[in-house]
Amino acid sequence: MSDLNVSHEYFTWRLVQDVAEENGYFEDEGVDADLSYFAPGTQDFEGENAFDADWWDDMDEDGGTHGVCEWNAVQEVSETDRDIVGSYSEWDRVVFVDADDDAETIDDLRGRSVGINKYATSFYSMREMLENEGFEEDEIVLEHVGEAEERFDAVKAGEVDSIAVLEPFVTLGRYDEELKEVFDGPCRAAITTREQPEPEKLEGFLAALNRAVADINDDLEGYTDRYVELLEDEAGDKPAFDDVNFERLREEFELREFLPVRAPDEKRIDATTDWMREKGFVPDDADIGTAEELDDEGVLPDDEAESEEDEPEATAD
Repeated sequence: MSDLNVSHEYFTWRLVQDVAEENGYFEDEGVDADLSYFAPGTQDFEGENAFDADWWDDMDEDGGTHGVCEWNAVQEVSETDRDIVGSYSEWDRVVFVDADDDAETIDDLRGRSVGINKYATSFYSMREMLENEGFEEDEIVLEHVGEAEERFDAVKAGEVDSIAVLEPFVTLGRYDEELKEVFDGPCRAAITTREQPEPEKLEGFLAALNRAVADINDDLEGYTDRYVELLEDEAGDKPAFDDVNFERLREEFELREFLPVRAPDEKRIDATTDWMREKGFVPDDADIGTAEELDDEGVLPDDEAESEEDEPEATAD
């Protein structure tokens, strides 16, 4: 039986996990990790949205430890005996409109629809981001359009005014000649666990991931082709991505640096919790547990051990 049975929802970290496995970093750190990738919101749920879907219950058969958006992590921990055991950042969340749309910035979408996956990160994150951009409640119009390829089709067909997506669909959208980017914002992520792992196992798990992060960041050019292959595999032969100019993507795409996984960023988590309390997504008396015994010593590579204040907040990549 593995020490950590891990499921996560972030596409970019597939590369990190693959590199860590291939180079034997989990084994080096004394951790037996069972890793998998999932796409939240593509499953069938009975709830109305991410707030009441309790989608993590469906994952307990597959993964005791989850890499998810920070908003879902806070809600999950508030309702269960899970703890947040790590903080990290995913590449941008981006809003696209049809290329012929008059909108040029996010302000042009006040009162206009944004296609999201209501069972996933965007149910929370887009609402908070739009509020931070000065949107009033009645100016935020979020409409559920399930899978990302459906959103690509929906915005081009005029069924919604805009769409919000994460990677890999951010990069695919940036090279889609029928789409135009009008906003990008940070995607905050966290790792939660159903049962508190042994501290040394958890520390070894995060350290193994960060060794892979360091490898990739030290050779971004060398890993670019491999990442592009992942993008092409994800797009496959789906008609929704027929407008993606893969020839230009292969020529121009540059892999961006990854930020390392850190011990739980309590300042950031507290801010997310406060927002969710205000909106009624977690109880006022919610106890958001974190791995108190874990710190960044032994988790971050020596040359990455800068202060938390140095972590970019706007680009979060």
